[in-house]
Parts: sequence; C-alpha cells; structure tokens
Amino acid sequence: MDAQGRWWMAFGSFWSGLKMVKIDPATGKRLDGTLYSIAGRGGGAIEAPTLFHHDGWYYLFVSFDRCCDGADSTYRIMVGRSRDITGPYRDRNGTAMTSGGGTEILSGHGGIHGPGHQDVFADTDSDILAYHYYADDGTALLGVNRLGWDSSGWPYVH
Repeated sequence: MDAQGRWWMAFGSFWSGLKMVKIDPATGKRLDGTLYSIAGRGGGAIEAPTLFHHDGWYYLFVSFDRCCDGADSTYRIMVGRSRDITGPYRDRNGTAMTSGGGTEILSGHGGIHGPGHQDVFADTDSDILAYHYYADDGTALLGVNRLGWDSSGWPYVH
C-alpha cells in the first residue's frame, strides 16, 4: 500500500526484471492495464521485490544472483529508493535499478551463505529485515536482523 492508501503488487521473474501493477482493493485483481518496470539487470538474476515506505521514501529491496544451492548460493540483498512508488528506483550512487543498479545491504559472510528472499517490516521498536540463508552444511535457516537507517536515509543491517 502506498502513502495514499492505494494497493500495489510487485513481482517478477528471475531473468526478465521486476514489475508492478496497481490492485483494486475491492476485488484483489489488477486495477488497470498499466505495467510498471521497476528493476532489471539486463538478463541477470533478480527477484523477490519487497517495498517498504520510510521517511518519505519508497525502498525497493530485491535479491540478486542465485538461491537454493545450499552453501554455494550467491544470493544477496540489494536496495534502491524512490519518492514515487512506481519509481524510478535508484541506488546510493544514482544508478537506476532498471539498469542493474542496487546498493548491497547483506551478502554472504562467515557461515551465512546466500541471504535473500527478504521481507522488511516495522516492529514496535525497530524495522526488521527477515530473509533465508544457508549454513556451511547447506541447512536452510531463517535470518532476522534489525534494520537501521544512516544519516542519508539508507538502510543498513545491524
């Protein structure tokens, strides 16, 4: 839902980029024929769009690269932002997410492999980033971290 109470659905395939449509809240169906392109990597892997409104910005969290290969997974969580829910979403450097942009906020490190397919939500005392990842032995696990915001309004993982 955007700041005006309108419903939206973001979706996309692994290879052809992420799209968004407006939803009719009375029916749960697509409201009109407009299809917005919100992110893409020119054929590179991108999926799992999550939209989150914070301090006047819409943040688009996505997953880049490959999931579901256990400890060999290369998934990572990226973000861009826009003042308008339909974009354009840009990363910290100003690159449009429709042109492969995205600012990395979480990637594999230590015994955490392939973090991604994230969700972001507000809890009572903090914003939360939830995602799945793989342990060294390939076990799939749930990750939950607090999400902070730097002085420029960009998210970071605690």
